[in-house]
Amino acid sequence: MIMKTFDLDFYGKIYPIQLSISTYPNGNLAIPMPAWNNGKPEPWNVLTVNLGRPMKKNHAFIDTNNNGNDILAWIVRHGLAVPTGVFSTSGFCCYPEYRFRSDCLQEFDPDGYAHYLEIWDSLYGG
Repeated sequence: MIMKTFDLDFYGKIYPIQLSISTYPNGNLAIPMPAWNNGKPEPWNVLTVNLGRPMKKNHAFIDTNNNGNDILAWIVRHGLAVPTGVFSTSGFCCYPEYRFRSDCLQEFDPDGYAHYLEIWDSLYGG
């Protein structure tokens, strides 16, 4: 069964991207982006980056280093998240923080989102 996908134009090639919900080891929100090719998902990229510090629920820094700055407009255009105005640097990169819509996260990956919430609540107290 093919999950909901979003077309992403990346350097002139269109990728049908699915959003999976997961966690980094410290409980922060991780969003892998498998691409659906030939009726099956293949690892493609990760939308988020973990900078190590605890994040608010449903918040994540966007990996513009590997996804490019165009990914920010893609996120907003599809109604996935909104920028918080917070930035954090790591190395030579500056990453913007976004607040993801809980209803979107639930819709895209109900099991993954439930697991993320369970981990996040156990670490950060709900």
